[in-house]
Amino acid sequence: MNAKWLLALPAALLAGGILLVACGGGDKNSEPHRHGNETWEAEASLADMPSFLEKYSGRTKHLYSVVGKYEDIMKLVNCYCGCMEYEDDPHASLFRCYVASQNEDGITWTDHSGTCGICSEELAKIEEWSKQGKSPDEIHQLIEDNFNPNA
Repeated sequence: MNAKWLLALPAALLAGGILLVACGGGDKNSEPHRHGNETWEAEASLADMPSFLEKYSGRTKHLYSVVGKYEDIMKLVNCYCGCMEYEDDPHASLFRCYVASQNEDGITWTDHSGTCGICSEELAKIEEWSKQGKSPDEIHQLIEDNFNPNA
């Protein structure tokens, strides 16, 4: 009879764990969720891609994958899609078009740039110009020259 309990206990624990996850007992912040007109998804780091990228093109997936590499430059440049003018939650830089928040616990990705050609083109140019050996200051000026409608 004791042997039956030893076999039943692991099975009961496994079933309970499956039920807990299936009923939402996991970390809800890691699931994609709507925030205004954006989808947000929490991950541990910039190296961990959000699952919402599955519905986007290879180019978009690639651009999200290089955000960590160009983070510093992205934080220096403005985005000219209009997101910096939002009344609620204006973006501070191009970086915000990809990452809604970042702290010691991880990051929250946003799909904003996945639906915006200007945001994605700015990052594509940052990557191109970086590979050409341009400095962050030169890239900042090139973004202004090529994307700022008032320049």
